[in-house]
Amino acid sequence: MRPFLRLVARFGRDESGVFAIMFGLMAVVLIAMGGAVVDYVRLEQTRNRAQIALDAAALALQKEITDENVSEDSLKVKAQGLLTDRIGDSSISADVLSATISRDDGTLLLTADMDVPTLFVGLVGIHQLSARVSSQVKGGSTNVEVSVVVDLTGSMGQYVASGTGGKRQTKVQALSMALQQLIPAVVQDRQKPTYSKMAIVPYSMGVNVGTYATSIRGPITGPTAITSVVWASGTAKTIEAATRANPVVISLKGHGFSNGDSVYIETGPSSDNMNNIHKKVFVVADAKADSFQLKDINGSRFNSFKSGTVTRCLQANCEMRVTSTNHGLATNDHVYISGVGGIAINNGQESAGGSGLGSVVWPVGTVTANSFVLTGSSRANVSGAYTSGGSAQCVKAGCEWFYFLNPAGNAWRHRVSTCVTERTVHAFDNAPPSTALLGRNYPNPSNPCLSNTIVPLTANKAVLTNLATSLTAGGSTGGHIGVAWGWYLVSPKFNGPWPADSQPAPATETNIFRAVVLMTDGEFNSGYCDGVISRDSIDGSGDAAFKINCDAPNGGSYAQTAALCAAMKSDTRLRIYTVGFDIVNSPNAISLMANCASAPEYAHTADTASELVAAFQKIAESIGSLRVTQ
Repeated sequence: MRPFLRLVARFGRDESGVFAIMFGLMAVVLIAMGGAVVDYVRLEQTRNRAQIALDAAALALQKEITDENVSEDSLKVKAQGLLTDRIGDSSISADVLSATISRDDGTLLLTADMDVPTLFVGLVGIHQLSARVSSQVKGGSTNVEVSVVVDLTGSMGQYVASGTGGKRQTKVQALSMALQQLIPAVVQDRQKPTYSKMAIVPYSMGVNVGTYATSIRGPITGPTAITSVVWASGTAKTIEAATRANPVVISLKGHGFSNGDSVYIETGPSSDNMNNIHKKVFVVADAKADSFQLKDINGSRFNSFKSGTVTRCLQANCEMRVTSTNHGLATNDHVYISGVGGIAINNGQESAGGSGLGSVVWPVGTVTANSFVLTGSSRANVSGAYTSGGSAQCVKAGCEWFYFLNPAGNAWRHRVSTCVTERTVHAFDNAPPSTALLGRNYPNPSNPCLSNTIVPLTANKAVLTNLATSLTAGGSTGGHIGVAWGWYLVSPKFNGPWPADSQPAPATETNIFRAVVLMTDGEFNSGYCDGVISRDSIDGSGDAAFKINCDAPNGGSYAQTAALCAAMKSDTRLRIYTVGFDIVNSPNAISLMANCASAPEYAHTADTASELVAAFQKIAESIGSLRVTQ
């Protein structure tokens, strides 16, 4: 017994294990306290996600409160679905508690509770942390004006990955889908007390301004009516005889010709007639009362003359004189003749399509206010006689048709369109067209003016949606022109010829948010000189044969876009969003889109159709956040 009692006494005095026991007891508390920081941070991160999700739900649902049939309970159910989907974490419990409507001022208030399971403080019995979030959206707390610039170039007709396993579609179809979701997210049903408007700028080789063209790029000089086309002075006279001498001597009593006159001769149909002078123009020499010579013409090798006629020419070389009142042409101009009756061309100048005199573009000479001569239109090359009709059209810049030389020196004639190009004066600012007109556009048939026209600022979602559902891809990429027009349509300084409802708010308006959304799928390749794609435009801008033989005065499309972006970004009240869509092997385009955005968070990229929709959705949420009031 005694040894056992000593062992008990020694055990009672031994303190060597006390710290381990105490540490074991305290470790749980220490770990829980340290881990509380982690749990709190996780709670705040989740709260932030829930707040963003609830804001998005409120923005999406606010427009529905204008419908008297929509109840608070139905909005609560919809908000719950949106909140759960946006949080995307099944371990987090988020419940919408209420949806409160105030139709008088267009306000929707959503309130939700969320529970986040703990990772560490559960060790001390706290198994979840809770928070409450709310979002109040008031319809139109800030006026919104947004222009969306969309790329409709030929590459947009290519197929793109869906990104969701959905139906295969082209890039332009994906763009249409994204636009149709962006429009109702930006443009609200309720336009009071403040408004939200959108403009859309389709672009490819240029921007089609449609019926606004005359006000934007200036009027076009059209054709003038032709009332006569003549070459002869008097009627044809029958030749009595013609010698085979050197020079040929024509016998004709009382012919009335003078030395230096130009005459046109036609001989009879017989093959052994003096056909060497048939349908040719000659100069009269040694004129006598009943005879004259054909200057410098040796007839010794000709057949014997049998019959023929001679007619005095109105002009030297029997050129055509056209009468067209107030035609506006000057000596050395060119003219395009169309629609004349009775005259046919045998050969001529630069081919331009059509028939008769309209198959060529003619140089102009001997000009009066109401007439001019078609230089080179010798009677020897033209048959028939004018009967009726026709028009005369100038073919210089500013006319309906533009005659120019391509880099190879060949002549082409392009017709003006309602598209516009860059201007060389005020090229990189938003001066109004009344100060500097926009550039005209003379497209070639293989790269025509795009069919989709601009839509200035409007709150009419049907008009915007009609455009979004009718987009057509085609043509090269004049991206700088699209960028400029994105700016113009929200610029109060530009002051375009739009209806009053489409005019941007005055620059003095403070309760306004303006934004430009720039979307492209790649290479900016087409610059212009005198309204025709310039010879220094890069690959993708079309066949060199259809380009003009001069460089773009403002530089290439990339350089012009960079300058325009810099000018836009100097306006701190204008926000620029960019979307690069399926840009492949074009670092220049990727860099341009990144640098043009107002800030890095406003630059978006998308490689698939679903990513494009998501990018437009993010932009809509960014714009819509201006309406979140609580």
